[in-house]
Amino acid sequence: MLSLMQVFRWALCVGLIGCVHTRSPRYRGEVIDMHAHFVQGDELASFAEGAPRLAQLPALDAAAGVTHSALIVIAKRGDVEGTRVQNDAVIAFARKSGGHFFAVCSVHPMDGEAAVAELERVAALGVKVVKLHPNTQRFDVGAPEVAALIAATAQQKLVVLFDGFSPFDANQTGKFLMLAVQNPEARMILAHAGGPKFDEFVQFGMLRPFPWYQRNVWVDLSATAHFFADSPYEDQLVWLARQIGVDRVLFGSDFPIDSPAHAAEDFRRLGFTAEEEQRIFHDNAVELLGLDAAAH
Repeated sequence: MLSLMQVFRWALCVGLIGCVHTRSPRYRGEVIDMHAHFVQGDELASFAEGAPRLAQLPALDAAAGVTHSALIVIAKRGDVEGTRVQNDAVIAFARKSGGHFFAVCSVHPMDGEAAVAELERVAALGVKVVKLHPNTQRFDVGAPEVAALIAATAQQKLVVLFDGFSPFDANQTGKFLMLAVQNPEARMILAHAGGPKFDEFVQFGMLRPFPWYQRNVWVDLSATAHFFADSPYEDQLVWLARQIGVDRVLFGSDFPIDSPAHAAEDFRRLGFTAEEEQRIFHDNAVELLGLDAAAH
């Protein structure tokens, strides 16, 4: 008769063997980071203590297999000239990287015609993505000025990267939904997928069967993947991503809050298949931004 210790060892071995056979292979190809911030000097004070510097990002990207990375700026309301200077700075920095970085410029929706003019200017310079942050920029997603700006981004064929989590606006997800439905030509990325309210984003999955919904909303799981990996909710987060459509999910590190390698490992711990990981880490961004897959 087996002793208790022998039974324990047998169960452990069976469990380990099971893990070896059932765990799917991981995607280890090229990675595109859709959410990294262009912050320098005093700006770092608003991020985590000891956050890495921008000068370190190329090496951190190389260690994580990141071949292409966003660099995000956020415009201040009423500072039209400062917005232009900031956008020019991130564009110039991206150009000097030899294609590794791409600029994510910004405007403030409450700047009206000046914001639209800046959209047109940066689009003419080859920018593909603009950033809007309802919390930092202090605007209501449901404001008519926001709707007008989203219509303008569609005309310029720009992708809009929204911060997608507000602890202050209980109706924000519905407002995003309305923007997407009323602007079918617009393309919107909702960063962080609602954060701790990610379950609300199932609304985008529920619309998939309707032909009038253009599936013009993507989500990046930056920060949210980190928070919910190895939690009781990680299966629900993966389920949500699959309901929205894994072809609408993007990888983001949220640098300098997190490093690209650590953020990528968080994504891998969620349990997506290798094929799904390839879409999230690489293919979806290539398709959305019209990148040359062979070059990245």
